[in-house]
Amino acid sequence: MHRRRFMGLLGCTAAVLSNKSNAQTPKKIYRVALVGANGPATREGAQPILDGMRDLGYTEGEDIAYELRSAEGKIAERAGPMTEEFIAKGVDVIVVNASASAKEFMRHTRKIPIVMSAGGDLVAQGIVASLARPGGNVTGFSNYVAPEIDAKRVQFLKETAPATRRVAYLGTKQEWNSGNGQALQAAQGLGLTIVLVEHSLANHAEAFQQLANEHPDALIVSNWTSLWVRRQAIFDFTIQHRAPAIYPWREYVDAGGLMSYGVDLKDQHRRAAGYIDKILKGANPGELPIQLPTKFDLVINLKAAKAIGLKIPSPMLAQATEVLE
Repeated sequence: MHRRRFMGLLGCTAAVLSNKSNAQTPKKIYRVALVGANGPATREGAQPILDGMRDLGYTEGEDIAYELRSAEGKIAERAGPMTEEFIAKGVDVIVVNASASAKEFMRHTRKIPIVMSAGGDLVAQGIVASLARPGGNVTGFSNYVAPEIDAKRVQFLKETAPATRRVAYLGTKQEWNSGNGQALQAAQGLGLTIVLVEHSLANHAEAFQQLANEHPDALIVSNWTSLWVRRQAIFDFTIQHRAPAIYPWREYVDAGGLMSYGVDLKDQHRRAAGYIDKILKGANPGELPIQLPTKFDLVINLKAAKAIGLKIPSPMLAQATEVLE
C-alpha cells in the first residue's frame, strides 16, 4: 500500500516537473532579414512579404522577427558587413529583391538561405544552376520574361501617343545589348527611332542632360532597379518636356508615372512568403524551383496623362488592368 502511494506521488511529481520544464522552454523566434536594393528600408516596402507571413500564421514578436535593411544602391560594399551582422544575430533567411543582391550575399555566405522576391535571368547570371533545381543556398522568384515584353511596351507607348517618332530608352548598356534591347531595336519597324540614354547612379546628371539633348517624344524606362531611386527626376522630366513614358512596374505609376506594363511585383513578394515558410520549416533552398511570373498588369494614370496634356485613347483604356483616376 505504501509502495503504491509512493509510486503515485512519484508519478505526480514527474508530471509537475515535466510541465514546469515545458513551460520554461522558450518559443523559437525565427529571424528573417529583408534587404532592399535601393532607397530607405521601410515597412511599407516590405509590407507584401509581412502580410504573406502573417497570412501563413506567423506573428511578429512571438515567433518571428524581421531585420529591415537597405543597400541604398551600394550592395557590393554593404553585403559583407550585413552578412556578418546577420550571422551574429542568428538570421535564418535573407530575403532580397534584386539579382545583384543575391549574387553579392552568395559571395559572403553559403549557409544562410537566400530567397529572392524578384530577380532577373538567374541562370544566365550564374546565380542558380537551373530553374528546376537551383542548387546552393538561393531560390525564389524571377521577374524575368521573354524580351518580347519590351517590344510590347513600345507598342503600348505608340498606341497611347500615336504621334511618337523618337523614343529614349533609359537604362544600362548591358540591357541595351541584351535580348531585351534587341527586341526594342527590332520594334523600330513601327516607324520609331529608339536611342539609348545610358544611366548609372554615378552619371545621373549627365544622363539627364543627354536625355534633354535627344529631344525624345517619349521614354521607355528599363527594368534596372536603381532607376527607382531617380523616379521623381524622371517624372519631372516627362512633365517638363510633355513626354509620355512607360515603366516596367506599377509601383512607378502609383508614385506618379504615366503607365506601366509588367510583372506584378507585389504579387511576387507576397508569394515569396511561402518559400520563406518552407525554408523555416526545414526545406532545402537548392531544391525549391525558381518560380516565374504569372501575373502581368497594364496600369494607366489619368492624372499623369493630364499633367503632360495627353488624352489616352479609349482602346488603350479598354486594355488596361487598372486605370488610376
